[in-house]
Amino acid sequence: MEMNTPKRNSHSLIEVIEYNSKKYKEYTTETTKKYNFRLLGDIPEGNVRWINIDGQCSEEVLNKISDVFNIHPLVTKNILNNNQRAKIEEYEDFLYIVAKMIYYSGDELVLEHIRFILGKNYVISFGETKGDVFDDIRDKIRNEGTQIRKFGADYLMYSLLDAIVDGYLDVLEVLDEKIDTLEEQVIMNNSQERLYKIRKIKKILLNISKYIWPLREVTSLMGKESNQLIQPSTEPYIRDVYEHIAQAIETTETYREILTGLMELYVSNTSYKLNEIMKVLTIISTIFIPLTFIVGVYGMNFRYMPEIEYRWGYAITWAIMIAISSFMVYYFKKKKWF
Repeated sequence: MEMNTPKRNSHSLIEVIEYNSKKYKEYTTETTKKYNFRLLGDIPEGNVRWINIDGQCSEEVLNKISDVFNIHPLVTKNILNNNQRAKIEEYEDFLYIVAKMIYYSGDELVLEHIRFILGKNYVISFGETKGDVFDDIRDKIRNEGTQIRKFGADYLMYSLLDAIVDGYLDVLEVLDEKIDTLEEQVIMNNSQERLYKIRKIKKILLNISKYIWPLREVTSLMGKESNQLIQPSTEPYIRDVYEHIAQAIETTETYREILTGLMELYVSNTSYKLNEIMKVLTIISTIFIPLTFIVGVYGMNFRYMPEIEYRWGYAITWAIMIAISSFMVYYFKKKKWF
């Protein structure tokens, strides 16, 4: 259950989805030198265009896109940086938004850095690899009559952020099942493997907490009335995303506390087992102390030891040792020492 950063594609893949309440079209193209990037900025009146770029976007391609949409040079430079924290920056004609996607691809947990440019009638998303959490949004756009087809680019931006947050919640749901299973295993049997799993889940939760806290600030700033690109009709939806983020943060903190409790239970179980072992060894040692004394006395090999000459001395010595051992075992059990 490692958290992996996806391998970047050697070339960029542009997916274009354009729609309004009545019409919809979708196509995909590679960013070759022959491609006319000016077509990306030619958006008919009343339409919304979502431009999704998968793969490591080259500086040359990014500069051409920036020229078409008049993106600030500082933003262009930052898009190439995959180590930014989640944030939002407001410019005259667009918003620049950075987020982290966390989702399962099969059994592999993927962490992907993603950046958005929100304009008046377009959204540009820059991902690291093919694959994301936006398939449900694509399906809604393809179906006429859905709510997303009736709203503008700001609602599309809300939908994308909401899908990212839902991805966090889906991961937390999977971790919840793993934690429940792990709790039962720790109670039943301690092992280094259990401790390794606890530490691995704690690391994932730490990353989720690290990436989702700044995202709350992003949605908070997006919901401000001063933002010209966010319509008043979209603001309640953004507040809903904010609440989902708060829920994810609370869930993350709860799971971390549970795992801390599991680690304490693991240590407690280990100490208990060690105490049980030490108790058994101590009892055995205690039983053998008088037996060792008796054997030591008659093993001194002095010439004048009356019992050595006695015919039944050996048998009597054994009888005494067995009686002492039996009495001690009985006494320990009566005291409930084992």
